[in-house]
Amino acid sequence: MIDLDSNFRVTAARRAAFDVLRRVETENAYAGNLLTSSRYQGLSREDHALAQELTLGVLRWQGLLDYLIKHHAQRSLDKLDLEVIIALRMGLYQLRSLSRIPPHAAINESVNLVKGAKKSSAAPFVNAVLRSAQRERDLEFPSKDPGERLVLETSHPSWLIRRWLERFGEEETRALALANNQTPRVAFRFNLKQAPKEATRTWFNEHGIETRQSELTPGAEIIADGSLASELVRNGWIYLQDEASQLVAHLIADLAERAGERESGRAGQAPILPHSPALPLSPALPLSLLDLCGAPGSKTTLLASLLPENSLIVAGDYHLHRLRTMKELISRLESTAINLVQLDAAGRLPFPQPARFDFVLLDAPCSGLGTLQRNPEIKWRMNAAKVLELAELQERMLINAASQVRAGGLLAYSVCSTELEEGEEVIARFRRGHPEFRDLTRERLSALGLDPQPLLTASFGARTFPHRHGTEGFFVCVLWRRR
Repeated sequence: MIDLDSNFRVTAARRAAFDVLRRVETENAYAGNLLTSSRYQGLSREDHALAQELTLGVLRWQGLLDYLIKHHAQRSLDKLDLEVIIALRMGLYQLRSLSRIPPHAAINESVNLVKGAKKSSAAPFVNAVLRSAQRERDLEFPSKDPGERLVLETSHPSWLIRRWLERFGEEETRALALANNQTPRVAFRFNLKQAPKEATRTWFNEHGIETRQSELTPGAEIIADGSLASELVRNGWIYLQDEASQLVAHLIADLAERAGERESGRAGQAPILPHSPALPLSPALPLSLLDLCGAPGSKTTLLASLLPENSLIVAGDYHLHRLRTMKELISRLESTAINLVQLDAAGRLPFPQPARFDFVLLDAPCSGLGTLQRNPEIKWRMNAAKVLELAELQERMLINAASQVRAGGLLAYSVCSTELEEGEEVIARFRRGHPEFRDLTRERLSALGLDPQPLLTASFGARTFPHRHGTEGFFVCVLWRRR
């Protein structure tokens, strides 16, 4: 952690939160990854929980906190040192949002943070700003413009609020933005390779943890009451994965049991029709899956558990270190053999033509704007230009992915983004150039026993939102390739 002067008393939780927030700013790191790293394993359970609350709370409400700093300090942030800004954000968040923390503790420890960071000359300033904020708790936002008010009220960047207002209107924009600032619910799936489901349920019951089944995704469960069972995660009994992310895999894998009759040769193989009956698969002709952007392995390992054991599964990623991480996950979950390949999904793919894969999944690199509950720093890093750049990359990858789908096979495209440019618009442009692909999303949702209507978009594919479905914001489109 950052080398704070130990002469100035600061609790371990605040010291850790200060360190993480500084690294988020200076290293472009992600708070969630840092908080779960070995660097902070020495914290007690209570200190780790407070460090996480402080870190994610400050990042979620950073826009509003910065507005308050400018108001009470009567100066712009570019006149302040980063350490001072972070200490003020932490102090203000505690004063406004953590009623269990006495105001004097929030103020004194923020002052000690700047002293410990060798910014002692700023200590009186930090003390004065926070005491001013303590006295003026019910500050009203002066602007009558709905967009400007929502920017402050929900602590989201102006460019994002403006485009959501045009798309959703004021009421739903507020609901979506405020949902992004909430702690996400914990969803998981059982790993039957490590432990029977009943054994895991018994463990939950013995430790006072209540779970309930997901209404969106088959096999997914949600922790309804009790603390996260980290022991089960480490042991591989369960795997934490958002319901929407799990749904993407189920939209593909469920069709494995409906693949239709397979003939003696691959070239003469019957297509996977939208309404094929459930027929047994020939062991001589295993199903094949290509996951082009597989790391860190959440969807790949779920698919491996859902597809027949003799399936050929190939997963690629551009970064070798991410493939190493994926290999560790595969080992921990004792997943079915998955062939890992380093590749560039936007470049030349190392597979022969003609295409031979039954299923191809492209979970493309994206803005991540659908994951703001878990990764609030994204909204302060992203902008409209970057969204468009990512959409261009996604389209190139999608065209590459399509080249690997056999006639009668399925192509699934997904992104954890709320934005049209990364979802419906990518699919619309792709289909104009590839009319042999038909949108099968409605049929796939129905096959899972879901009502498609609340999920389908006005054009292509389906979407989930945190304020509507309690999940991450995801776009998914399943495309069937005609002969």
